[in-house]
Amino acid sequence: MNLKKQEGITLMVLVITILIILMIVGASVGTALSKQGLLKSSQEAQNAQKSYADKEEQKTNDLIDSVGNSEIGINSIGLEEEVNSPKLKSGMIPVKWKEDSWVVTDSSDDNWYNYENKQWANIMLTDGLVVEGIQDAKTATLQEMKNKRVTSVGSMFVWIPRYAYKITENYHKGGDSITGKVEICFLKEATNEPAKEGITIVEYNEVTTNNYTSFPNGYVVHPAFQYEQNATGIWVAKFEASHTGCSNQESTGSTDTNVTTKTLQVKPEVTSWRNIQIGTSYSVCLNYMPTLNSHLMKNTEWGAVTYLSQSVYGKNSKVWINNSGSYITGSAGNSESASQNIGTNINYTSEQGIKASSTGNVTGIYDLVGGAWEYTASYIENGYVKESGTEGAISSNNRYNYGDVLIKGANKTKYSYVVAGTDNATNNYGVNKDKYGDAIYEVSSNSISNWDDAWNAEFSQFPSTDTPFMIRGGAYGSGTLAGIYAFQSNNGMPSTDCGFRPVLVVL
Repeated sequence: MNLKKQEGITLMVLVITILIILMIVGASVGTALSKQGLLKSSQEAQNAQKSYADKEEQKTNDLIDSVGNSEIGINSIGLEEEVNSPKLKSGMIPVKWKEDSWVVTDSSDDNWYNYENKQWANIMLTDGLVVEGIQDAKTATLQEMKNKRVTSVGSMFVWIPRYAYKITENYHKGGDSITGKVEICFLKEATNEPAKEGITIVEYNEVTTNNYTSFPNGYVVHPAFQYEQNATGIWVAKFEASHTGCSNQESTGSTDTNVTTKTLQVKPEVTSWRNIQIGTSYSVCLNYMPTLNSHLMKNTEWGAVTYLSQSVYGKNSKVWINNSGSYITGSAGNSESASQNIGTNINYTSEQGIKASSTGNVTGIYDLVGGAWEYTASYIENGYVKESGTEGAISSNNRYNYGDVLIKGANKTKYSYVVAGTDNATNNYGVNKDKYGDAIYEVSSNSISNWDDAWNAEFSQFPSTDTPFMIRGGAYGSGTLAGIYAFQSNNGMPSTDCGFRPVLVVL
């Protein structure tokens, strides 16, 4: 890699480096000239000065060459000083894509991730992980595995670092040929302090107009990074969830699956876990890795992924559909909105496969468009009501039959919307205009029967009446209506075209 190809190193850095070296050269020459006070003659001074100058010129050239030919990552000298380092716990194995395979690394590796270059941080868990030359990845140390090739993947998660955002084009608009623009400002650790100078962070509701027709005049902290406390980032499942019995046969992801007894995994090239009701998927995710605050993905977390994908740090263009009629995770059609099974490629690392990634490369998140619709731990509050005369008690009707456990869950694990006076999709959509970060009101213009008023004319149907839950992304056969902004109402019952995705939070 030569100097011109070295990304993240600016001309300014090189100029400053050379200026510092020249100052050192001057100091070195001065030292030579003052050796024991004075040199004996003018000729000796000239000879000494030339000798030192020649040596320091060589050092300068060597340094310039080393900068141009090194693999110094952006972590060390550029943007990555502004991106929160991924938070890890035991059993989370950092991996990076090198040539044609995943390779184990560690957090000291400057080339693990580079958000400026759309390279997001990935980890694998040790479930099924096989590393070349390692007998057992579960008992091996990270240093023993470092720089060795992964031959069988463990469950994969991708880091979304804490950030603030603003929508600078097409806020609260949608339909044909309308795509918005999202700008991102990464935040320092768990604070609301911008990593870059000159950035204004504002409260969402303080400066938004009463009719919510314009985005705030500044960046707002994305709400996805609030769990039981502020988080420096979240780990999002790289693929739709599957279970250890899933193969590339569609039936393995949808037969006898509405249970909590199967073992969740997040892996490519297998059928996703479907035919499970929303309440069961909620419980499966909570029980998955409770020490890592595992939970069913919320609407705000879906929004955090899509906004980062829509920015300069992500693909920043249409994410291609997973059009596999067998619901194979990580698949991609041969065009943005390919019809069912048309030109499907199930290799997520292929040139076609990466176009269905949130980054447009192998480090991103897959199955956000198509595959199965995905449940989110999100619903409208139109079924539970306070019982008269009983403080805090609630009763319900059958609208929540399939998600009662979700409705009763801890606030940190769910995201709810208020119901309008008249409970229908259009009214409910309108009264929730103060919700933000969830890629709903901000990226659409309405919620009506034709369903295509989100950015890119994607699905836009808000929950109401007997369909109080929210699903995202579209299914393999949804065509142009599928997309990272697509949202639709759902009753939460087991369905062969509804799956889910877990999220981890390391606090």
